[in-house]
Amino acid sequence: MEKRFIVIKNIVLTINLFIFFFLVCIGRNEYIYDMTYSRCIIFMIINSIFIYTYGIFLNKEEVYKSNILIYILLYFILLISITFFIGRVDIEFNTSLYFDQIKPFHTIISQFKYGSKLSFLKNIIGNCTLFIPFSFLLMINNLKYRNILKQSIIILPTIIIIEFFQIFTHTGSFDIDDIILNYIGVVIFTFIITRFKFIDKIRTLFYTDFKLKKYFKYLLFCISLSILIIYNIIIFI
Repeated sequence: MEKRFIVIKNIVLTINLFIFFFLVCIGRNEYIYDMTYSRCIIFMIINSIFIYTYGIFLNKEEVYKSNILIYILLYFILLISITFFIGRVDIEFNTSLYFDQIKPFHTIISQFKYGSKLSFLKNIIGNCTLFIPFSFLLMINNLKYRNILKQSIIILPTIIIIEFFQIFTHTGSFDIDDIILNYIGVVIFTFIITRFKFIDKIRTLFYTDFKLKKYFKYLLFCISLSILIIYNIIIFI
């Protein structure tokens, strides 16, 4: 029974990643299938819920740990899709860089003064929250990352690399303000979730089966799988 569920999980996850790749990347299908930010986020959340119920069903330490790594993988696929593909022009190598792009707070001040308040708030909130899931998953994976300095060793280079790749692929533009906002969001989130010890309580939810009965675990697994299949069908309609 256990091996059967492992096979099902691996097959379903592989098929779904191929589906996501097709919808988002091949032939710029985000225009054909309208793969918006929200649709992509929902897609990854449903996949994560499916993996979560799989972990509950098997209820093993190594499964819970491997699930966290899968969540991180799904997050990065989503991050790359949002950053380089969804709503972006075709990839085209470019190395242009202007002074305003490396001048701290230039974009933020300009948007506040001359842009709409809605676009200003979207930019601030969007950039501040972009790397929060990564911060959260690092802490869930290992409690040593409750320390913001240890987080920064991984997160800050990741933020900078993605910003530079946006220049080279011409799918966006390098902006020092994006880096500042990305990092500030992570710092604030980490402070809040560790200062009030939320992370200790939340982390236990990723390493337990809640003492559920076997039949109920099976039911949750089947429901999450059904929702995943239905959502894939809806996307293609």
